[in-house]
Amino acid sequence: MFYVGVSRYFATGEGVTIYVASGSEESIRNAIPEYFRQGLTLLTPSDWIKAAGGDCVDEYHQSEAEVLKIYLPILWKQIEEIALGREFNLDFFMKYHFNYA
Repeated sequence: MFYVGVSRYFATGEGVTIYVASGSEESIRNAIPEYFRQGLTLLTPSDWIKAAGGDCVDEYHQSEAEVLKIYLPILWKQIEEIALGREFNLDFFMKYHFNYA
């Protein structure tokens, strides 16, 4: 099964670290260090579309979907294409870290 995973880690004095990866559950878990997997959200493209539309039980999923939609629009477009049944190879990995402390 194909997933897109998002993990956001916040810590006082350490800043914010965001991981986004696509692929199988195993490949995503291998790409993201174990320590940062605590808040990992793994959803299929169709589930990401539902979450962005507010059609989900978990508000956290909706928040993560908005992050993808707003800040990674090219990735979001590919998620939409896959959710519509269009097949192509999507291999995505990103780590973003910032600290204003």
